[in-house]
Amino acid sequence: MGKRLLNFFLLFFVLQSGFSQEISIGKRDKVYSEILQQDREFSVYFPPSYNTAVNQKYPVLYILDGDYNFQYVAGILELQGGISEVIPEMILVAISGKGTNEYRRNCKPKIDGLEDSGNAEEMASFIEKELIPYVNKNYKAADYKILGGHSVGGIFVINTAINHPNLFNDYIAISPALWWGKNAMENVMENTWGKTKKTTASLYVSLANEQGMGVTEFLKKVPENIMAKNVKFHQFSSEIHNSVGMPTYVWALDEIFKNWYVKEEYFGSAEALKNHYSEVEKQYGSIFNIPYTIVGNTHYMLQKNEKERTKVQAVLKELNPNALVLFNTYRAGKLVDSKDYAEAEQLLKDALAINPNNFDSYDVLARIKMANGNISEANETIDKAIGLANKQQARQWQINELLETKAEINKKP
Repeated sequence: MGKRLLNFFLLFFVLQSGFSQEISIGKRDKVYSEILQQDREFSVYFPPSYNTAVNQKYPVLYILDGDYNFQYVAGILELQGGISEVIPEMILVAISGKGTNEYRRNCKPKIDGLEDSGNAEEMASFIEKELIPYVNKNYKAADYKILGGHSVGGIFVINTAINHPNLFNDYIAISPALWWGKNAMENVMENTWGKTKKTTASLYVSLANEQGMGVTEFLKKVPENIMAKNVKFHQFSSEIHNSVGMPTYVWALDEIFKNWYVKEEYFGSAEALKNHYSEVEKQYGSIFNIPYTIVGNTHYMLQKNEKERTKVQAVLKELNPNALVLFNTYRAGKLVDSKDYAEAEQLLKDALAINPNNFDSYDVLARIKMANGNISEANETIDKAIGLANKQQARQWQINELLETKAEINKKP
């Protein structure tokens, strides 16, 4: 068999392997609740860098009726965090509703004299004492968490914000069904809010183009000091009740993380980089991930300023080593384009010392070996990159980049 034909069959096998993979952005999990005396299932979404980044922790969004809402909320986090990078990459924990009747019962608080009461306090206790500790132990969760719920789930969110204001950093109530129990949540709010311990948490409340939800009436009765400091409201007049979830999450998460976002799109100096993330850490308790586009744009702006670029690399190493891996790999790719292979290879060696499983670094390293005529080594290197990407459940577009390099290598005689 000729070398070209052999390479063709090897490439065909790799391509087939890439296309036959299952698409996975998360997993199904469960925890037994002593409080509720039952198994509680939930779905978990992992952001793009989850299986790649070293020692990285992520903020967590917990949502109600997770079996109904998981896919679309995961898509929002993928777009806003992994692609647009206007919010940090996040973990999503979508709690199963376990059927309509049980879900509604779990979302409604117990109110004396109200026949349609529920067990929201027991559900909140389960989340606080059993679910959150389980998630913190088993997943790469940062100590920043948000609770979201739609309609009846919005009742649960508001009840939890009132009675457990410091359980979550922020609360998102999407078109909450505050008409329930003849506006019973107004009494819960008036009897409790402002009398519990102070909180810095914000409550984001939305409404679609709907009447009779009780939202406007409820907000009018919120104490002025709490309304001004802790409550934010937005009406999406062009949305209906079942479509308002998506714009609400986009709005609320953008607001929550507006001080994390880098408005300038790059850092002109190491000092600016350090100052920004110092403020981020003060507010959020962590810097989370540093966006790839920010890293790339910063390199581009400083590519002719070696002194400042070196300072930036030092700050990245201190703040977030994963960002330094991105920076070095990005720079190495640019050096390959200009045929500065020795410097590029050293940068990749430094990157792989931090994260030996970074498939992007191996991708650039394979291109160096190809440029130097080491086709066999180039193939071994890109195969390792593809293997790591598949193992880490990389997004298909990321795997496509590696397969493209594989194809280029196998065009060589």
